[in-house]
Amino acid sequence: MTDDPADWGGPQEYTDVFLRSARRAVQDLCERRGSELESLACEVVSDATGDVVVAATTVVLFRGRRCVFRRGIWPPSHPAATRAAIYASVLEERLMTRVHPRLGDDTSPVDL
Repeated sequence: MTDDPADWGGPQEYTDVFLRSARRAVQDLCERRGSELESLACEVVSDATGDVVVAATTVVLFRGRRCVFRRGIWPPSHPAATRAAIYASVLEERLMTRVHPRLGDDTSPVDL
């Protein structure tokens, strides 16, 4: 892939590349931080103007909590592999700064 947005492909191609790269990055993050990747998926929706928007959602079990992280990935601002690395970095930052062990039996998910 190049840095020219015209060479990044359409939403499906971009999403496929993003998912491959993001899965590797998030699995590495989980191994390093002692968490477990439950799921990583993308969803295509239309925004208020009818344009296509793709959002990636990751669910991770971390410190005894189910954490949900969702971010838009399309339209793109970076090549898909770069966007996946940024996505994983932001997920790690959120996990490390926003998830705290709870006393008792609180099983509600944490939105990151």
